[in-house]
Amino acid sequence: MVAGVSAHPDKLPAIAGVKGQVQKRGVERRRAMVDAAIELFGQQGYAGTGVAAIAARAGVTPSAVIHHFGSKENLLRAVLDEFDARAAARVSGHLDGGRDGLIAALLADAEYTAAHAGLATLHIVLQAEHLAAAESEVRERFLARSRALRTACARVLGEEAATELAAFLEGAVTLWLLDPERVDLRALYERYLSRL
Repeated sequence: MVAGVSAHPDKLPAIAGVKGQVQKRGVERRRAMVDAAIELFGQQGYAGTGVAAIAARAGVTPSAVIHHFGSKENLLRAVLDEFDARAAARVSGHLDGGRDGLIAALLADAEYTAAHAGLATLHIVLQAEHLAAAESEVRERFLARSRALRTACARVLGEEAATELAAFLEGAVTLWLLDPERVDLRALYERYLSRL
């Protein structure tokens, strides 16, 4: 018998299955921690949220958060990656549709935003927290995202209208978050886009 090889090959799938289950649980825990961080960063800001609170919300220990991410800063990177991935998935199917595609993407984004207020709050809070930090990686990410949005919109609308649209989007989401009982985000988008 070769060292390290089981005499019972039928046992190997069970070992591989256990390893797969452990990996799946690790992915699920990571997802729970990112989701908890999204919610808490959105409610309390990055600076106002501790690792212990994120761990409690995710149902894990603070050391588990550090084990999976290494630091609160790395968790923030994972949150921003998730934010970007969700945004890209929402609009990717509409990008080649010209003006109608852009409008469809923005209206779909309004509906998604209205259903996920925590993500919208996270965006606004993180961006505001990092506006004055000239050397901030987070600020650079928001700047790059804003420029990418304006560039994509400029292909359809022209540069000036794309800049105006980006300003509207930021302001509309902030107004809706401030007064969701009186501001219908999708209707606000529809009215604006009909005049653009």
